[in-house]
Amino acid sequence: MRISNGVYPQQQLLEQRSRDAKARIKASLGERDARPAVVGVCQLRNHCQGIEGKQSNLRRMLHSMEWAAAQGVQVIVFPEMFLPGYFVAKHGSPEEAAAAAHELADVVGESTFLRELRNAARRHTMVAYFGFCERSGEHYYNAAGLIDADGVWLGVRRKNPLTAGAYDQIPFTESPTSKRSVVFDTRYARVGLLICFDGEFPESVRQMRLERAELLLWCNAGTGAAKTGSSARFNQCGSYAQTNRMYVASVNTVGAPFYGNSCIYAPWGEPLVQLSHDEETLGIATINLSLCCDWPLWRDRLAPSILRGRCGG
Repeated sequence: MRISNGVYPQQQLLEQRSRDAKARIKASLGERDARPAVVGVCQLRNHCQGIEGKQSNLRRMLHSMEWAAAQGVQVIVFPEMFLPGYFVAKHGSPEEAAAAAHELADVVGESTFLRELRNAARRHTMVAYFGFCERSGEHYYNAAGLIDADGVWLGVRRKNPLTAGAYDQIPFTESPTSKRSVVFDTRYARVGLLICFDGEFPESVRQMRLERAELLLWCNAGTGAAKTGSSARFNQCGSYAQTNRMYVASVNTVGAPFYGNSCIYAPWGEPLVQLSHDEETLGIATINLSLCCDWPLWRDRLAPSILRGRCGG
C-alpha cells in the first residue's frame, strides 16, 4: 500500500471533470424542460478614491456589462462594495473607512448611480448583482443590490452577520438575524444572495434553498493569500452546490490584499469556472436550471427540525 503525506496531482483530472460537467449541461439543453441561462462572474480590482473613484467604478461596471452582453451573459455578479470601493487597512483607519463609506452611500430610489445601473440592465436584458453602501434613514449597510433584466430594482441583501472586524463593524449597521435568507425571482432564475463573510454560515444557504433558490449569487471582497490565492471559496461553493443541488456563482476582488479565485459550480459539486488569484477576468458559464430538479430527494430527507415551519418547495 502506498503511503502519502502530500497532495495527489490531479489538475488534469479536475479539468476533465469540469469538461464533463459542461458536456452534461450542454447535452441537457436539448431536453424539452431545459431552462438555460448564461452566468458571469466579473472579477475586478478594488478602487477606493472618493467620488472620482466611484464614478470610475461605475464606468467599469457599465463597460463590463456591455462586454458581458456581447458574450451572451444574462446574469452578472460584481464584487462586494464594488461601486464605492471596499475600504481596507491599506486605505486608512476604520474611522476613515466609515467616513468614506457614508460619504459615498446610495439611497435606493434616489441615487443616479443606481439609476444608471438599472438602465444598463434594461438595455442589455441582464440581471445584475453588485455591492454598494446603502443609506436607509440613519443607518448605513454593507449591501448588495439586485436588478432584474427589465431594469426593475428587486431589492438588497444587507450583509448579515458583518465580519468581526473594525472595517465592517464601525462603518456599517448589521441587519436582524431574521434577514439572513434573501431570495428573489428574476427573469432567468430564482436566486439567493450572499455577501462575503455572511456566506460562511451554511444554515443561511440551506434556508434560501428551502425557499426555492436555485442559483446562489455570492459577492466577495475576501482578503489574504493574495500571492497564492485560496481554496476557501472553491471548497465552499462546491459544497453548497452539491449539498443543496443548486448552482453557485461567487465573485471576489483581485489585487492585494484581495485573492480573487471567483468561480461557478454545478449542482453536483464540480467547477464550471475557476478564475485566477490576481487577474481581472469575466468568468462565464452556461447553466441549465432544470438540472436542479432532483433537490426534493435531499430536501425530503432533511431532519424534521430543519423543515418544521419552513418552506420546502
